[in-house]
Amino acid sequence: MKKYLFYGVLSIILILTIASCAKDRGNYLYHPINEISFSNFDTAKGYQVLFGDSLKIHPTLSGTLDKNATGDYSYAWSWVTYNQFQNEIDSVFSTTKDLNAPVELFPGTYTLQYRVTDNGTGVTFQARTKVNVTTAVYEGYLLLNKIGGQSRLDMLSYDAAKGSFAKYIDVLKMQGSTVPMNGIPYQVYCATYVSSNIATRNYGIFILNSSGCNRIDQETFGYDPEMNIRSLFIGDVPEDFAPTHMMAEWIRGIVGYPQLYLFDGNGNVYSASSFSGYAFHYTPLNVYSAGAAPFPVASYGVTNGAAGSFYDVDKKAFAQNASYNSVVLNAPASSLNYPSGYNLIYMDKDYNNNAFAILEDPATSDRYLMRFPIGGAQTYFQKITGTDIAQATHFASSPAFGYLFYSVGGKVYEYDPSLRTSILMIDKGASNITYLNFQHFFNRGISTVNPKYSTWADYLNVASYGSSETSGTFELYNIPPINGQLTLVPGCSWTGFGEIVSVSYRER
Repeated sequence: MKKYLFYGVLSIILILTIASCAKDRGNYLYHPINEISFSNFDTAKGYQVLFGDSLKIHPTLSGTLDKNATGDYSYAWSWVTYNQFQNEIDSVFSTTKDLNAPVELFPGTYTLQYRVTDNGTGVTFQARTKVNVTTAVYEGYLLLNKIGGQSRLDMLSYDAAKGSFAKYIDVLKMQGSTVPMNGIPYQVYCATYVSSNIATRNYGIFILNSSGCNRIDQETFGYDPEMNIRSLFIGDVPEDFAPTHMMAEWIRGIVGYPQLYLFDGNGNVYSASSFSGYAFHYTPLNVYSAGAAPFPVASYGVTNGAAGSFYDVDKKAFAQNASYNSVVLNAPASSLNYPSGYNLIYMDKDYNNNAFAILEDPATSDRYLMRFPIGGAQTYFQKITGTDIAQATHFASSPAFGYLFYSVGGKVYEYDPSLRTSILMIDKGASNITYLNFQHFFNRGISTVNPKYSTWADYLNVASYGSSETSGTFELYNIPPINGQLTLVPGCSWTGFGEIVSVSYRER
C-alpha cells in the first residue's frame, strides 16, 4: 500500500513540475550586447617597423549599441608567442586605446593582438595582425671594398615592402660599429653557423682582412673583441691569425646543420660543424694521416655539407675528406680519373653539388675546365679555348646553364663548354672587373623565405672599378639561354663604391 502511495505522490510532483515549466516558457528577456568592430587596423598586410622605432596604430572602434565606442572600455596590446609545448603566451605591453610604443624585439615577424573589453558586459573583442620588425641593415648585399689599401663595407639594403635596394656607403660607420677594418680586404661572408633550433642569434656575418677575421652582430653590425674568429677556435690560436677565405654548406635535408671551412694564408684549412660543437679546432685538416705534417692546400675548396674537395699544392693533385667528421684528407682514388700536375686557379660548385675547377698547365699556361660531383669521378676535363683565357682573373659558372664566365681586364666572356667557344658579353673599357660570381643563397627554394632568392641566384654579379675611389660599380645580369646576350636586370646597377673585392648576401 505504501509503495503505491509513493508512486502516486511522485507522479503528482512530476505533473506539477512540467506545468510550471510550461508556464515559464517565453518569459525570459533577451537583450542584445554591444558588439565592437575594428577599422584602421590592417589585419591583411600587417605592419613594418624598424627596430627601436615606435609602432603607431590608431584603430577606429564602433559598437552596435555604442556607435562611436565612447563608453567604458579597457584595452590591451600584446605580442602573442608560443612556448616549447606550443602553449600560447600573451605578453601585454600597452593598455591604451591607440598604440604608440617603441619596438625592441629582435628583427623578425611577430603576431600583434589588440583586445577591447566592454566593462559593462565583460565581453572582450580582439583582432590580430603581423608585424615585421626590421633594421636599416636587415637584409641585402654586403660589398667589401678596398679603399687606399684599407677595408670598407658597403651595403645594398633590400626593402621587401618596396621591392627595392637602398645604398649605404660605409655601413659600419653608419651603424657605429667598431669592428677593425684596417688592412687589405679578403672576403665578406654570410652563413648560418649554429643549429637553427638552438637560438635565434645563429647567423654569422664574417669580415676577413689582413688584420684578422671578425664576426659582426647579425642585427646591428655591432662588435666586441669576443667576436673575433679566435673565439670560435679550440686551441692556442695566434693573436695575428688572419684567415683569407671561408666557405660553408648545409647538409642537404638537414636544415641548420652547416659545415664551415676556413683557410689561412699558410695553406692550412680548418673545419667546424654542428657535429664538432660549432668550434674550429686549431689543428689543420690537410694531413694524410693523423699527426703527419700538413701539406699546403689552395685557398679554394668545395663541400656538400659533409664531404669536401681540396687541392694539394705540393703534389698538384686533388684531395678530399670523406665526411663531416673526418680529420684526415685523403687523395682520391685513381678510379675518379682526376688530373694531376696542374696548378689550381679556381674552384667552386653549384646547388646540385657539382663542382668545377680551373686548372693551369705550368709548362704551357694552357687552362682547363674540370667538372665533377663532390666526392665523385670527374665528368668533364677539356682545355679551354676561349679568348685570352690565359689572362683571365675571375671565374663564375652559371647554375642554370653551366656556362663558364671569366674576366680579362674590363671584359667578361661567356664560354660554352659544349661548343668550346667564347662570346664577349660585357666590355667596361678602361675599368677592370674586380668581382665576378653567382651569389650562393643558402635559403634558395625554401618557401618560407624570400621567393626572390631563387631568381637572384641565377643573376651574374659583376663589379668593376675605374680610376677614382668612387668609380666602383656593382651590377646584376640576367643569363638568357642559347648563348644569348646578357641583359642588365632593371634597376640593378649601382655606382659610387670603391674597389669591390667580395660580395655576400645577408639572407632572411
